[in-house]
Amino acid sequence: MKKSKINAIAWLILIPLFFTGCSINKKQIEALAKCDYSVESMQDVQFAGKGIESYIRNNEVNMAAVPGLAVAMLRKDLPLEAKVNMRVKNPNATKTAINSFKYLIEIQGKPLFEGTVNENIHLNTGESMVVPLSFKVNLFDNAKEHGLEKMLNDAFTREGEGFLVLKIKPSMKLGNSNIYYPGYITVDRNLAKSIGKLLK
Repeated sequence: MKKSKINAIAWLILIPLFFTGCSINKKQIEALAKCDYSVESMQDVQFAGKGIESYIRNNEVNMAAVPGLAVAMLRKDLPLEAKVNMRVKNPNATKTAINSFKYLIEIQGKPLFEGTVNENIHLNTGESMVVPLSFKVNLFDNAKEHGLEKMLNDAFTREGEGFLVLKIKPSMKLGNSNIYYPGYITVDRNLAKSIGKLLK
């Protein structure tokens, strides 16, 4: 058989396999978006080096603690740090595999922190697990722009959505590469509310 005929036969075999593989990968990536992501709890929440309860009482800013932040303002450093326990649940009809996450903390629609957690997650239908996501952000710029008291109110006692937002970008493994979901998936549009639950 001539070489050209062999090549033609090989392509006829490989092309359907290629498109089938693309279809499977597309379905797997779409399955990442169909998982349920939620903030189950938050731990070790600290603001400017102290427990968050030092600054908020009865869902209101503790004005007695505000002057103590003057030094932090002079240093241009108002760190907020915490560990977010995010639950991932697979409602899909098939097993879902997630290789790693990129996660993003936004403040009033602006990116503030981006991190990555590498953890192989394999969930059968209905299964779930908790993934810890740690972050540390500097809220100085927001406090300088809007005022320290207003920033504290917005960050920790705000009832509306959109001040602190948690988004993730999950990935699946393909060969030696991570194929990330296009764009970010919003997990919690009011992360401050989850912080507020610690104070009740």
